[in-house]
Amino acid sequence: MNTKETIQSVTKFLELSLSEKALTFFYDIKKSFGDDDDLMCEFLYHFLTIQKGGIAPESTRIYTDFCVYFSKFADIQGEDKILEQIARYAKYYLILRLEYIDDIDIAKCISIINSYEVWEVYPFMLELTDDYENGRIDKSSLLEMLHMVEDLAYRKLQGDESIDLSALGIDINKMLYNTNDVIRNVG
Repeated sequence: MNTKETIQSVTKFLELSLSEKALTFFYDIKKSFGDDDDLMCEFLYHFLTIQKGGIAPESTRIYTDFCVYFSKFADIQGEDKILEQIARYAKYYLILRLEYIDDIDIAKCISIINSYEVWEVYPFMLELTDDYENGRIDKSSLLEMLHMVEDLAYRKLQGDESIDLSALGIDINKMLYNTNDVIRNVG
């Protein structure tokens, strides 16, 4: 299934699943990507990677994985909450990918990372952006993480086979969890 067929299939699935109000909200999300089905499909790939705990979907399974994800979580959280989350992450994706960033320091980092074309880092970048936008990390912490991503991406491009950027978010969360365990055990 090519990207156009994938987006058409996702749209048809949601047309059959959503209330009229929710469907209008989905169309607004889709409209934000213009007619660029490739870009929207890339976004869904990265979004699903986050939702699957860092496990990237096979490119041929984006539609299937999306349907499973949406059906499962719509029953738990409701379609509106799911669509709000998708819209939030779609906004972040477009800001990062198209480099619509007002802050000069952050824009420079994103531009460098994008120039390396290491797209597998995007699930982490989306989560990082969500943390920044929701006040869980400050600008200084964001820049520190972005510089780390720049460095790792550069080293990977130089042939360092030990670097797995797709697991970056998972690895950092493990480090933070282990650090918190140490702090709890010491305290």
